[in-house]
Order: sequence, then structure tokens, then C-alpha cells
Amino acid sequence: MSTATDRPLAFLGGTFDPVHLGHLRVAWEAAEFLGADVHLMPANVPPHRAQPIASAAQR
Repeated sequence: MSTATDRPLAFLGGTFDPVHLGHLRVAWEAAEFLGADVHLMPANVPPHRAQPIASAAQR
């Protein structure tokens, strides 16, 4: 029997402004492929675009 502590942990980073089904699908596929718990980690200051209106905590 597997528990949450037996699974690897993976992070998917991005701006997520706003989070959409594409982000969720990538996270789901990674979780399935890796057998991992995947967490979304919003970039506090995105390196490739202007600062989002929503804060990192909100996203």
C-alpha cells in the first residue's frame, strides 16, 4: 500500500496568471508519468513578462 510519503514530490513553476486547464493538464500528466505529487509554484517575479496583477499568494 502506497502513502503520500512514498511518492516523489515534483514542482511545476510558472506565472499561472491565470491558471488554466493547460497548466492543470501538464501537472496531471507529470503526476501520472512520474508517480509523483505535483505542486504548482507561481513565480513571484516572472523573468519573461511584466508583474501579474494578482499576487503570487493569490495565484
